[in-house]
Amino acid sequence: MSEFRPVPVADREACQRILQYAFAPSRGPVIPDSDDDWPPSLFDQRGLYDGDTLRAVCKLYFLDTTVRGAATTVGGLGAVATPPEHRGQGFAADLCRHALSEYRESGVGLVTLWPFSTPFYHRLGWGTANTYRHFDLPPSAFPNDDTAGQLVRLDADDWERLRQVESAAAAGTALSLHRSEAWWRERTLADWDGGGVPYCYGYERDGDLRGYLVYTVADDTDHTLSVSNFAAVDEEARRALFAFLGHHGAQIERVTLQLPPDTDLLHRVDDPGAVDCTVETGPMVRLTDVSHLERLDWTGGDLNCTLSVSDPLLDRNDGLFRLAVSDGTATVDPRPPADSTADATVDIATLSQLAVGMHGVAAAERLAGLEIHDEAAREPLADVFQPESVYLGEFF
Repeated sequence: MSEFRPVPVADREACQRILQYAFAPSRGPVIPDSDDDWPPSLFDQRGLYDGDTLRAVCKLYFLDTTVRGAATTVGGLGAVATPPEHRGQGFAADLCRHALSEYRESGVGLVTLWPFSTPFYHRLGWGTANTYRHFDLPPSAFPNDDTAGQLVRLDADDWERLRQVESAAAAGTALSLHRSEAWWRERTLADWDGGGVPYCYGYERDGDLRGYLVYTVADDTDHTLSVSNFAAVDEEARRALFAFLGHHGAQIERVTLQLPPDTDLLHRVDDPGAVDCTVETGPMVRLTDVSHLERLDWTGGDLNCTLSVSDPLLDRNDGLFRLAVSDGTATVDPRPPADSTADATVDIATLSQLAVGMHGVAAAERLAGLEIHDEAAREPLADVFQPESVYLGEFF
């Protein structure tokens, strides 16, 4: 029987070998010496053991964010990896099951991840949390607007100012991160993935920081400037940051940006044909427990219905549940199968998308796994599960 537990320092090298093979195989089998602390500070390193043999590993992050307008801690399941000799034996699914249980026991009701394969994780009950737009354009394509403020160089010691902008720019957006000091220092503004230490510049006016961007410059043929974080609290700051990127024309040939799906950059440039823009699926999200709906704030109407929920991984979420919402508060009661009929059928992935606001009821019925059997339940469901802006953009 497999056991899910912290990876001790004695298994550190075995864990690193698994992670390197999964995410950086081009480095070969040689593991470089590391001076980092163990256990790590930003995440909990976990392993799935068969006896004393490490079969699979993952990282458990605890992320401060917002769901349904309220501050919420969500899980970030990262670096799920199984060595090639143990793949295809169900270890990854077993590891995910254990990880979800640990999150649930810690009071975390939603878990996000960046999938290596969307179909794989969808089969385990995760649903896409948000999409994003990826832009690739020459610096000359950016609009060159004059602004009254100035661009200033920033670093990790400015993390509190950066966090204020981050929070203001993401107001009203579900799953937007509120990074801790450690996250700013050890992740956002650090060379954590081997891509180089990023630059950080902010837009100030009258000493007030109004926006920032974080980026690296690659040593490739185009000297590509890649923006990993972009935040602006107003239109002036947004224009100033775009102009700043445009001023790099003598130094680089391409700029890439990852921005929310409603970004209007294509409408700002003179020549949209010079811009490559693709819409990509981003992270995925999953409920650890249907009863977590009780802990969210619901600003819509009243609801009293029975849901038939299917969960391919967790038996506790597989069955009938009475969901009642009144005055913004939800109650969830499991019901015996023979005790009532379902007003609607939904899989756990779709219910998770409804919970965070990725889909409203109409979209969930059209695009995902929601089936409404009692028409009287349609409007109350739609009033409660209203869609919201959702954007988690930082990879972990």
